[in-house]
Amino acid sequence: MSEQPRSSRRWLERVRSLRDRATREREGVCYVEGIRQVLSAQEGDHPLEAILVDPARLKSEVAWEAIAAAREAGAEYVVLTTREFERISSRDNPVGIAAIVRWWAGPLEALTPVPEGLYLVADDVRDPGNLGTLIRTLDAAGGQAVIVLAGTDPTHQNALRASLGTTFRVPVYRAESHEALFGWFARHGVTTIATSAKATHPLWEMPVRMPVAVLVGNEGDGLAAEIVERCDLRVAIPMLGTATSLNVSVAAGIVLYEVRRKQSSGHN
Repeated sequence: MSEQPRSSRRWLERVRSLRDRATREREGVCYVEGIRQVLSAQEGDHPLEAILVDPARLKSEVAWEAIAAAREAGAEYVVLTTREFERISSRDNPVGIAAIVRWWAGPLEALTPVPEGLYLVADDVRDPGNLGTLIRTLDAAGGQAVIVLAGTDPTHQNALRASLGTTFRVPVYRAESHEALFGWFARHGVTTIATSAKATHPLWEMPVRMPVAVLVGNEGDGLAAEIVERCDLRVAIPMLGTATSLNVSVAAGIVLYEVRRKQSSGHN
């Protein structure tokens, strides 16, 4: 790279401004770091506003090819020193590539479910790492989309990192309220499933009628009782040891794969 780097100061300030959720949502962008994240954004056809590079650290030929493609597509190319890159990095040993991506959760009204669709609703999931893992889990189970509500922030850098790039491949939509969410379920004939410690039927006894949406709540309290009551199916994940609860992403994975198992075996 023989050309003179463009001014980096404004881009460092730009990245710092994106630590604010309101700014990310207002501008419809997010900040990601790492080769996998940048490649996933490109492969998901999400435009890059800028690509930030520390040439002294970045050794991957695949990454340099991605940079060339991003520049050809119109992304701003920003060269940073190692010290500058470390100032914006959240990693102990950054590889030297990051990007500002034009991506945001779409409105729920834009989502039309498919007859055999599997959906995951994250209601007030507050830990960004859990949210990223939920998106990754839905992708692994072959689901069609994730729907988020309330305090759930899919643009948080830790959520994007935990998703391992699947956020840019799995459609993510936002419901503005529970009324809007359950209205959407009713209009499209989506079966809703919630887990509850008070449920009388274990997970493996639940009937399955597609399309299905699995609802999960925040890490401390789970789904609100009134939301659980509004769901079509309320099932329990049996706790056979001394633990009394599961991590939200683990619980979601168990339910999603049980839905898939019943679907593939023809059980309903």
